Amino acid sequence: MAERKTSDERRDEIVRATLRLVATKGFAGVTLRDVAAEVGVVHGLIRHYFASRDELVAAAFDDAVTRELASDRAQLDGLEPLAALAGWLSATPEHHYRVWIDAWSEAPRTPALAAALDRHHRDCERILIDLIERVVDAGIATSVDPAADARMLTAVADGVAVQHHAMDIIGVDEADTIVLGAAEQRLGLAPGSLARAHPAPARGQWAAV
Repeated sequence: MAERKTSDERRDEIVRATLRLVATKGFAGVTLRDVAAEVGVVHGLIRHYFASRDELVAAAFDDAVTRELASDRAQLDGLEPLAALAGWLSATPEHHYRVWIDAWSEAPRTPALAAALDRHHRDCERILIDLIERVVDAGIATSVDPAADARMLTAVADGVAVQHHAMDIIGVDEADTIVLGAAEQRLGLAPGSLARAHPAPARGQWAAV
């Protein structure tokens, strides 16, 4: 006899199944029936947990990014300030950014996803603010307004990521050169210092589903 799942376990199973489908179909391509088939349950059970497809895909994105950022923070906390900043700003794996790029594309048509995307974008900016403050406190960099610096560098990193992952215009080495160079110039760091401090990948490891 199959083990009966708790409500939380079933909800988690549905969310993870949704993420697997998003990885192959994109947010716009996922339907409740697809998710039900992936989980192996009747369509009506999905609606017991999520009132709409939009609510489900937003919950899946929210869950994945929440877990991802928790992992990122734990890894960054274990690094020296300069290495942590380099790790955060360096190019991330393709599967990480493609999900974010797809979320940006779908958000205007899915208010719940747009809200989750906005919330996590701000989470990422807060992490970068903290990292900038760490290098400033260590006497390595200068910043009059860490929040403004974080917004500027996030915009640069996101734009470069689109050209790298979605358009294949620039490669990973050039992507890092552009973003790390912009950070060095903005924060008064010695040229090449972030590249030299670059650790093993420290963020953007899209949570396993």
